[in-house]
Amino acid sequence: MSGPRVVVAGRWLGEGAAAAPGALGAVASGITGARPGAHCSLVPLGPGPVFDEAAVGAGSFTAVRVPTGAPSTAPAGEAVRSALAGGGTVVVEGGHNAAVDCGFGFLTALTGISVREGDGLARSLPAALDRAERIVADSGADLVAAASTTRPLVGLDSVLAVAPGPAPRPGQDPGLTALLSRELARRPRSRTLLAQAAPGPSAGAGPASARGSGSGGGVAAVIAAIGGRIVDTGALLVALGPLRRHLEGADLLVACEPDLSFPALAESCLDAITAAAAPWAIPVVALAARSTLSAHERAQWGLHGVFATDGALGLGTAGARIARTWLPAADGPDSAAGRKRVG
Repeated sequence: MSGPRVVVAGRWLGEGAAAAPGALGAVASGITGARPGAHCSLVPLGPGPVFDEAAVGAGSFTAVRVPTGAPSTAPAGEAVRSALAGGGTVVVEGGHNAAVDCGFGFLTALTGISVREGDGLARSLPAALDRAERIVADSGADLVAAASTTRPLVGLDSVLAVAPGPAPRPGQDPGLTALLSRELARRPRSRTLLAQAAPGPSAGAGPASARGSGSGGGVAAVIAAIGGRIVDTGALLVALGPLRRHLEGADLLVACEPDLSFPALAESCLDAITAAAAPWAIPVVALAARSTLSAHERAQWGLHGVFATDGALGLGTAGARIARTWLPAADGPDSAAGRKRVG
C-alpha cells in the first residue's frame, strides 16, 4: 500500500449491529474521497448493539448480550446455558440497565432453580449459585462478563441506586443488599475482577460491590460469583479483536464516539481505543456528534484532536475534513513506513 493508512474505529449514535459498519464506512468514504489512495480499515468497537458486530470481528468467543432495555436477564441465562455446552470462551456483555433484576432471571434460566425476591430468596439464591458454579466448572468454559458500565450492583453509586439518566432510584432494600453482598461474597473469585485491575475505593471488593458488577442488570456480579470474571468491554474487544493488528503501520486513527461529554463518555470504550494506539505514537482524532472536552481533558483521554459535527455535518463530510487536516503525505517523513513502534 503506497497511500496513507487510516483506522476508523468505534461506534456511532443509534447504530444497530448491521448498521454500525455503515456509519464507519461513511467516515471512510469521506476520507478516501478527500485523499484518493488512502486505505481505511473499519473496526466496530463499543458496547450495546455495536458489541455484536465487534464480536463477529473478534471471532474467538461466543457472545451473549443483555440489552439495556431488557426487563429480565432470563434470556441471557438461557443463551449462556446453551453456549457453555460448546466450551471455549463465553462473553456476556451488558451495561447500565433501566430494569435491574440482580441477575435472578439469569440464574433461574441457567440452573432451573426459581430465584426471585421474596421470603424464599435466602434459600433459593445460595442453592442456585451452588448449581451454577457446578455447571460452569463442569463445562470447562471461560465465562466472562464484559462490563459496559463501571457501576457496582450494590452501594451508593450502584445500578440499584442510580438509574441510567442518571437519576436516583427509590431507596435500596437493606435486606436485599445485605443478602446479595453476603451470598455472592461466599462464592469463588478464581479469576481477576475488574475491581482488582484498577485502583479505587472498590478495589478488592466482593462480587456484589466490585466495579462493573452491576452490568447487565447484575449478571456480571453473578458471573463473578460462580467462577467467572468481570472485564471492561473496551479492554476485552481490544485484546481479542483486530484493532491492534490494523493499527500497526497506520498513519491515523479516527475514533468514533457520539458523545464526548459526561456521564456518557465515562462509560464509553474511548480510553481502550486510544490506549491501543499509544505504542505506535499514532495521531488520534475523535469524531463526535457532541463534545464538551477541554484541551486538558482531550490530552487526558489520549486525543490529539476532536472533530464535532454538532448535528450540522454528515459523517462523510466530517471524514473528508479530518483527512485534509490530519493525513500526512503518502511518501513523507511522517508516513507509516518511517514510523517505528515506541515503548
